[in-house]
Amino acid sequence: MELLISMDDFLVKEEGLTLRECLQVIDRGAVQLAIVVDSHGDLVGVLTDGDVRRALLSGASMEDGASPFISRNPVTLSRESSLMARQLCERYDVKHVILGAIGASPVGLYRYKSKAIEMPPAFILAGGKGIRLRPLTLEKPKPLIEVGGRPILHRVLESLSEMGVEKVYLSVNYMGEKIEESISDGSQFGLSVEYIHEQEPMGTAGPLALLRNLNDIEELLVMNADLLSNDNFRTLVHHHRKLGNHLTIAVREHLTSIPFGVVKVDNGVVSGIEEKPSYLDMVSAGIYCISRPVFSLIPPSPSDMPDLINAAVASGKHVGTFPLYQRWIDVGSHGDLQRAREEFEKGN
Repeated sequence: MELLISMDDFLVKEEGLTLRECLQVIDRGAVQLAIVVDSHGDLVGVLTDGDVRRALLSGASMEDGASPFISRNPVTLSRESSLMARQLCERYDVKHVILGAIGASPVGLYRYKSKAIEMPPAFILAGGKGIRLRPLTLEKPKPLIEVGGRPILHRVLESLSEMGVEKVYLSVNYMGEKIEESISDGSQFGLSVEYIHEQEPMGTAGPLALLRNLNDIEELLVMNADLLSNDNFRTLVHHHRKLGNHLTIAVREHLTSIPFGVVKVDNGVVSGIEEKPSYLDMVSAGIYCISRPVFSLIPPSPSDMPDLINAAVASGKHVGTFPLYQRWIDVGSHGDLQRAREEFEKGN
């Protein structure tokens, strides 16, 4: 157990608190927890990384108030004792114990250092032609386009290695030889890389069927090669296992705004009009955790992830979602590439 006495990075006042502001505190403190206090600095409750993700899955937006989602009965300890803190963590299946009590100023935070989660192999889809990024992709494959002075794929592999991934399957087609020349065996990233060669474009799910040892693999972390994200995929894998999912889709908030008045019509009769409405949806982030029961649903022919997801749902597999809320850029267009370069120039 680790006792943290300096509390400033974890504390946030409840009044006016939004989910976005709470996440900023969680990121700043780097312990996946925000301790919520009232105007007097007395303990009100906590909001964890998991609480925020569940709020987003329930339909909340990042700008919504955080108060309804605060856990107001956190695990607390009235006196210093690492042993008791550990016992409380194990009894209540939590990672933190607050030294203090509800209605009083918190004086410390015990953090339970659990064993690092074992990561599954990653399967990276790097076979696309990057048509929307032409003419850049006429000379090099999209995963090797540079952002912040380094190829996108290099950043992806380094991030996976830092998260504990050891084995990577890299599916290539268009200019695959240039990708192999750049990545080699993966040892420069602390990884073991094996190449999957698509003789024809296989889509976003079809390449998985080309794995010779697919039936021997328990799980795969699958993602596109052109994604830049600083979210922690260990949390995604833990979420996938804890809920017993067979397939977990990483999702992002997407706001669609219609710049017109939307007329509501029922059998030719106008029932109302809504001026310039906005709709908040969860969209796929191109990152998935997939377990063995789903592998048999992958056809030995070109197919895409929506096909596999729909097949998994139709066959009764447990399909869940995992919200991403940190930086995520799908470098699919010139506008996306410019945004990514601007962010990395700022040091983000």
